[in-house]
Amino acid sequence: MNKLYLIILMILVSVSISHGQNTVRIYGQVTDVNNQPVDSASVWLKQNIDSLSSENKAEIFKNSYETFTDSNGFFSMEIEVGTYYCLYAIYENDYGKTKLEYWAWNLPIYKDLEINPKYDRMEIYGINGFEPQRGPFNTYMIYFRPMSLTKALGLSKESKSDTINIAPETISKEEINVAVNGIKTEVVTIDKIREYVRNGKYMFAYVIQIMKPDESKQKPNNSELVEGFDKITIELKSKETNEFGKGEYFLKKIGEL
Repeated sequence: MNKLYLIILMILVSVSISHGQNTVRIYGQVTDVNNQPVDSASVWLKQNIDSLSSENKAEIFKNSYETFTDSNGFFSMEIEVGTYYCLYAIYENDYGKTKLEYWAWNLPIYKDLEINPKYDRMEIYGINGFEPQRGPFNTYMIYFRPMSLTKALGLSKESKSDTINIAPETISKEEINVAVNGIKTEVVTIDKIREYVRNGKYMFAYVIQIMKPDESKQKPNNSELVEGFDKITIELKSKETNEFGKGEYFLKKIGEL
């Protein structure tokens, strides 16, 4: 009887440990442009793309997890491990009226991960990136679409233009700060392009080239990092509209598992 009891107990402990290894925590604090905590902000985590097939790709923007911040702006969610398409945060009553969202993209959540959204009136949307195919492999090309709430609210409903023009007309190096793993880096080029979106319509986006920083000069916050990935953080303060926006993207390092 005692032997049977021990076997059952060992099985239960094994199952419990196995289950625990398949869940992790994503947490952080949502703040506004003045670094003030946002109470009751919604935080949504979209689909786990590790298990997403081409047949159900249309569901990629469905919420997998969602929660609200407390009075100090803090949030926490226990989730299944995986790479998630995106996370976004905003106080819903603000959306499209006084504020636009914060977005983070391609989140590889295989351990507890800290994410600290900050948002205002400039949305930094659709961040993507790659390493150019040339030595010495010390730069990244980063794509993003900045969207101004001021410009969006000022759009004419009668406009017949094929381009929805809500991006800053220009972005200078003084207006944009980019960090890799929390370490500020140099922006070497900034180029404006048109992106086709849908139904014959286009929007303006930007492609920037950045230098990879010397990480030995500054110790990053390990709770915000994932091994094998570089976390790209973009902060834009437009002189044209006086609006701030922040967005982030996890870029897979080449040559690392």
